[in-house]
Amino acid sequence: MQTSAPLVRQSLDATYRQARELARLVVEGRITLDAPYQRGRVWTRRQQRDLIRSWLLGLPVPTIITNARWRTDDFDHLGPAFETAVIDGKQRLSTAVDWFFGDLSVPSSWFEPDAVARTVQTEDGPYVAHAGLTEPMRRFVANRFLLPVAEAAVGSVAQEALIFGLVNGGGVPQSALHLARVAAIVRG
Repeated sequence: MQTSAPLVRQSLDATYRQARELARLVVEGRITLDAPYQRGRVWTRRQQRDLIRSWLLGLPVPTIITNARWRTDDFDHLGPAFETAVIDGKQRLSTAVDWFFGDLSVPSSWFEPDAVARTVQTEDGPYVAHAGLTEPMRRFVANRFLLPVAEAAVGSVAQEALIFGLVNGGGVPQSALHLARVAAIVRG
């Protein structure tokens, strides 16, 4: 645990950003989710829907941690280009992309009936995608689905990986038994 020099404090104050805007930046390739220390896309549809549910309920969502990078593979050959790498939050941002630009749908019963324009019938009943909401509701979720974002300023992928490990390596994972007990309480 010893270091060769004192630790340098990182200023990672979180600001809130619209999830839709962050998803757009991912789609445009201005935010990368594919750092070598990241897992693949591992959230289930249920976990993705639970994030949408959390946004609708107004619950706090964990902070996305990013790093500003300079890269030298600029396609216009005009010199270094700037990109943002996601250190932590790939699953949340992937869900935002799927919701705003993909095919993620949620139970239409989560919305007032006059907020839903088109549904898709599933085994669980009618579901609605973002595009199936009315224009006023699409504007509402665009403005209310927020993600806290903390921006690091580290100079290497190794330093990003260190942050990732510290953020994700602490605590004790919830056991399946404990989560089953929580689910039983929810069901009543």
